Amino acid sequence: MKQSENVAILDQPIAQSPLSTEFKTVTEILGFHTFSELLQHRTAKLLNLPGFTQHLIYEYVEFMESNQMAHLIDP
Repeated sequence: MKQSENVAILDQPIAQSPLSTEFKTVTEILGFHTFSELLQHRTAKLLNLPGFTQHLIYEYVEFMESNQMAHLIDP
């Protein structure tokens, strides 16, 4: 995957991603609209937010891994 594709994914609206409806709903309620916004917070902080479960963390990490961007999470 090219660097430009990574940037495009980071700026992609979460609502347009292939992630679950639950993930999209929770992130929208919490005010996260793009993956770059999520990356501003460590996963431990995300887990403390209402509705952000361990399952959603796994889904988020798997999505980032599948797009060769897992290294951006909790640097």
